[in-house]
Amino acid sequence: MRKIVSILALALLLTCISTNVFAVDFDTYFHDRTLRIDYLRKGSAKGNTVEVSNFVAKSGTWAGSRVHLIDPFNYGAYRIVVKDAATGTDIYTRTYSSLFQEYEATPTGRDSVATFQETVLVPFPKAKVKLCFQQRDKKQQFVTQKEELFDPATTNVVITPAAPVAKKLLYSGDSHKKLDVVIVADGYTKKDAKKMEQDFQTFAEALVKMKPYKDHKNDFNIWGVPAISKESGITNPIKGEKRNTAIGSSYNIMGIARYLMTYEVHQLHDLIDGAPYEQIIIMSNSEVYGGGAIYNFYANVVASSASATVLPHEFGHTFAGLADEYIDEDISYEELHSTKTEPLQPNITSLVAFDKKWKDLVEEGLPIPTPVSAANLNKIGAYEGGGYRKQGIYRPAVRCMMGTGGGFCAVCKRAINAMFEIYTE
Repeated sequence: MRKIVSILALALLLTCISTNVFAVDFDTYFHDRTLRIDYLRKGSAKGNTVEVSNFVAKSGTWAGSRVHLIDPFNYGAYRIVVKDAATGTDIYTRTYSSLFQEYEATPTGRDSVATFQETVLVPFPKAKVKLCFQQRDKKQQFVTQKEELFDPATTNVVITPAAPVAKKLLYSGDSHKKLDVVIVADGYTKKDAKKMEQDFQTFAEALVKMKPYKDHKNDFNIWGVPAISKESGITNPIKGEKRNTAIGSSYNIMGIARYLMTYEVHQLHDLIDGAPYEQIIIMSNSEVYGGGAIYNFYANVVASSASATVLPHEFGHTFAGLADEYIDEDISYEELHSTKTEPLQPNITSLVAFDKKWKDLVEEGLPIPTPVSAANLNKIGAYEGGGYRKQGIYRPAVRCMMGTGGGFCAVCKRAINAMFEIYTE
């Protein structure tokens, strides 16, 4: 019997198969610190590779939950799995998405190889662990593409340079039981210090103003990092404007004029090292409409009069894994949301597996798909048009913050509320 168990443990260790079916005791496996893993993802739609650049000992304590260590949602395109090397047991998992996922869905990404920076945070292991970098296959199942052994006794771990001191914009308590959000400034020089302070306050207030975020105001810790740039403003290639900024934010990402993001992910994490964080918001100093966000990656929002409505929308992406519920046929993504499989996001469906989405919220007798009509304006259904596609993808409401405006629909509210549970216990 012992021999069989040993062989099974060895097989699990070598293959990175997911094995955890029980709660993980944090103190058994982890120090109350954070291990930051910087790596490069290189490839195209034909395939990609992962190469670890640095293991970084992040400042401060672990900001996440000490209870919910295994991801219950698995919304992301990628997953990091931390396995105890001695037993092969999963002791931490988180899913996430990245800019590469969008790149490989563009015409350029079909064939041209590009390299993208990515970073994941995990609790700092007490003993040797195996890190499994996973991605989804065509059937949306996770497969391991890279295995990396981390031994806290022998693996080289670097310390980041001194980061700007974070400011408390809203503090509700123990980071282990709160959602820690860091807002970091980009495109602000020393001369913009006053505007930066005002914008920090505007962002912090906007983040907790709309339901259901408002209902969870006491679950937030919001931190501000006053990063100073060499030049004021944000790079805008369409206008021929290049700015030397702390984080390198830019419009026209993936050829979409209003899409505002940065490729400098490792530099971003260096700058916010002094803050506890689970979610990241880049506050970009610009009046030009724009923004962007990716699930468990980061959000980028303009500090303008539009921020009060752009911020709740973008935070819905990065925090709750929500998809865009609008149609935009000018966006060059190909098959970002396939009609042959059920999308990962909780607020769009291809109807392939609608029973697993929000069918329980649809009133009896309402047709699926649901026609847009005056009688259905305030009803949860399955309305065609979402995830940028005009046909084949369905959204739950005629109007929603993740679509053409208004507040969050019942489906999005449920997804947001459920996400808070794993951050606040």
